[in-house]
Amino acid sequence: MVGGWISRGRCPGTENNQKNFTGDLYIPGLKEKELKIDILAIFAHPDDEAYGPGGTLAKYARGGYKVGLITLTRGEAGSMGICKTLPPEEVARMRTEELKCAAKELNLAYLRMYSLPDKALENYPAEEGIRIVKTEMLALKPTVVITFHDKGISGHPDHIAVAQWTREAVKQLDSRPRLFFYGVSPSQAEKIKPYRSVIPFENGEITHIIQTQDFFPYKLAAIRCHASQIELWEKFQQIEGGYEYFARQEHFSQIYPPLSVSQPYSDLLESPE
Repeated sequence: MVGGWISRGRCPGTENNQKNFTGDLYIPGLKEKELKIDILAIFAHPDDEAYGPGGTLAKYARGGYKVGLITLTRGEAGSMGICKTLPPEEVARMRTEELKCAAKELNLAYLRMYSLPDKALENYPAEEGIRIVKTEMLALKPTVVITFHDKGISGHPDHIAVAQWTREAVKQLDSRPRLFFYGVSPSQAEKIKPYRSVIPFENGEITHIIQTQDFFPYKLAAIRCHASQIELWEKFQQIEGGYEYFARQEHFSQIYPPLSVSQPYSDLLESPE
């Protein structure tokens, strides 16, 4: 567990755009000027990081690399469990604390949460979303950026918007990080189908498979932090072979620079240029 999480306010360099940049930053004992992130994950909602590439994030974070996370909404429109009975402001507060808990379990070096409108990112001005993501990447200079598969994995419009913003933000940088889409394999999609509809990678799209079975306890701890989403966890426990078996590998497609492979690579930080 990482302690000492401190709110640092808005994104550095955005003082003139505070109406657009409303992120709260939580850093465990690091000064902002010292931050240089190896891997930066960019997602829409609290819990996307845990149910998504949580094993990969934990693997690198606990292997000595600096791993950061940007979450663009507070998840206030959540429709599972207790979220159905609470006002949006209370859901946002609760899910913020859940995400901070998950970030500690994954050993993240950097967490920033924005307050863009949950379940409405497809209607949010794309240029503002791109600007937020681009500003973060300029400040942190990540080697690798991870976001959703461009079909959003579950097809969620918020996921698709974030993937589009991130891809465009990378294109606009002079010095570009390697960009990866996270998704599920066709075999994983088939296993999870009775409990959740997902859109898998197509054949040939997967360029990297990360073995995460040794880091499943950290992924599971992060999932359990998201107590408001317990209904989803209860469904996933019914997966044939168990969720731990399902989550033993995490799958990625390298989008920039473009890459085609005959056999998937096993390390995001050692990808060929």
